[in-house]
Amino acid sequence: MNGQLPDCLTCGLCCRKPVGPPAAYPEDLERWAHEGMAEIGNRLDGCRDAVCPFLVVGPGFRCAIYPTRPLVCRHFAAGGSACLELRLANSRR
Repeated sequence: MNGQLPDCLTCGLCCRKPVGPPAAYPEDLERWAHEGMAEIGNRLDGCRDAVCPFLVVGPGFRCAIYPTRPLVCRHFAAGGSACLELRLANSRR
């Protein structure tokens, strides 16, 4: 990757197959309830799709709930090992 961080707006792999929708931690559910956004947890829990229901596609990829995204998403580092592994696996297809 030539030392540069990947441009997440051109990728979106962490929100799509094989990762799929994130699991919400109890802290997420509490935060969303406090923010009046409890439906986020319900939507994630009910999602059986291989794509996060909050992924906005086109042009590029964005998170519709980025400011209050789940902790698992906050801890997924752009350019980190999991990110690079996903990109490498996807480039082989």
